[in-house]
Amino acid sequence: MSENFENELRRALRPVDAPAGFTERVLRALPTQREPAAVSQLPAQRMMKRFAIPMSFAAALVLSVVLGMHVAAVQKQRIAAEQEAAGLAASRELMQALHVTSQKLDLAYQAVKAPPPPAGDEENRT
Repeated sequence: MSENFENELRRALRPVDAPAGFTERVLRALPTQREPAAVSQLPAQRMMKRFAIPMSFAAALVLSVVLGMHVAAVQKQRIAAEQEAAGLAASRELMQALHVTSQKLDLAYQAVKAPPPPAGDEENRT
């Protein structure tokens, strides 16, 4: 059955020569002057033409919002880094001030605990 079907298909699809004078008849049937073909716009093209400006404004708006958000995020990171650096500097200054205070308190403690100077030449200033 398969071979029979294939043979019929080959016979039906084999090339057939055109009848004599076919080309001349077709050329005579064609008009002498060509008229430009009317090309209609596809619905997508019409819609694109109609909405091109609003779509470009919408795209510009979206782009500006995204760019603004990016700039704000970068600025926030920069401010956070500056605040962190200022906090570290303040911490260093505080540690230095506490160190100096500790040294001065040690000197004051030693002065209070030290034995009184020998009473001799000095007058009593009380």
